[in-house]
Amino acid sequence: MLAFLISLGICVTWMIIFIKTTLSYESYLANTKKNEEWDIHSDYLKNLPAISIIIPARNEELNIERCLLSLVDQNYPNYEVILVDDNSNDNTVQKARKIQQKFKAKFQNLKIIELKSKPQDWTGKTWASEKGLLSSRYNMLLFLDADCYYAKNCILFAISHMLSNQLDVITGYPFFVLRDFWSKISMPLWKLMSFTFQDDASHVNDPNSEVAYLMGCFFMIKKHVLIEIGSFASVKNAIQEDKELGQKLKYSGYKLNMVQMDSFITALWSRNLSTLWHGLARTISPMMLYQKKKVFINFVTIFILAVLPSLLVVTNFPSIMHVQLHKDLTLNNYLHLITFVLYLITFGLTTCCVIMKLVSMCRTFTCYALLFPLGGLFLTLVYFATMLPLMLSIKRSSKKIQWKGRTYTYNRIGSKMI
Repeated sequence: MLAFLISLGICVTWMIIFIKTTLSYESYLANTKKNEEWDIHSDYLKNLPAISIIIPARNEELNIERCLLSLVDQNYPNYEVILVDDNSNDNTVQKARKIQQKFKAKFQNLKIIELKSKPQDWTGKTWASEKGLLSSRYNMLLFLDADCYYAKNCILFAISHMLSNQLDVITGYPFFVLRDFWSKISMPLWKLMSFTFQDDASHVNDPNSEVAYLMGCFFMIKKHVLIEIGSFASVKNAIQEDKELGQKLKYSGYKLNMVQMDSFITALWSRNLSTLWHGLARTISPMMLYQKKKVFINFVTIFILAVLPSLLVVTNFPSIMHVQLHKDLTLNNYLHLITFVLYLITFGLTTCCVIMKLVSMCRTFTCYALLFPLGGLFLTLVYFATMLPLMLSIKRSSKKIQWKGRTYTYNRIGSKMI
């Protein structure tokens, strides 16, 4: 009876998630169609503000050319590009200078800043972003990631939305390219769980919601607003500076809007298994400092909803076949059979939800949705490996994260990052 009630509870939960995901997917399709039919109002074309585009970059030799070339093609009349190289040990700067020379006529306003060091209490990206801010000429700032591609109407679309809605900050949700196998089977489930139980992106636009974060790949902000909240100096040791900046902006009363921009921005979430693992750990670790209970609940939720039903389907299949072959239909066996059917329904519902996330998030092959139990198992392992060092009672317990060629350490007590 207990197994039946558990299976019923899991199945009902997935029915609710399925309904919520379906409604979200319909909204996504409507927003995509709206963005494709978008047309800027002629009034804004007359008074478009000049923009300083700031791109912090570290070891991006494989992506920097594509990023800069996409900015060359922007149909925006007045902007400067400030590329801040964060002490790269590859050919990022050399490739950037080749683009600068090749498109000298179009890229007169491209400035390349090379940083050879950073203060000890700053992360690389926050220091590079701060230096870009200090070097900017204009009062409208746009922060981008060097591994992204931007369609030619991207800036014009964003500034149109920002001006028409009288915003202080606009951030764009991109189309994610998932290159490796593990990203394809785990990231849609990760986003699905986040959407259902954590920080749904639509809540960012709700002034009554505490959910607030920026997409590091694209956020446009008025310079005086960024300075008023303390600039990047206020989040200088944050490895998730985009989230902490978003919280500061919203809690300070500034008008922040997140917009679906997957038609305009192509971004990389991870590049291989290593960057996927450390990228997820980079998200989980800060939460362990302030929201341990929430992290533990997320860990248990992913295991119970995504991994456990599939394990039970596999382990119970032989006994179900035995009951069917021998026609041994007692009350307990009836409940056992119904429980098995409920888990099968759960598997189908989960697959449908993951497919919708696959299509809306990264438009990859839907066959990867069938492997969501393996993706769920991978996520639970990442959670466990990240949680354990930070939960130990040892005084110096900590969690090390590799990110952009540097090692960051989260202490168990306090939020200082070494």
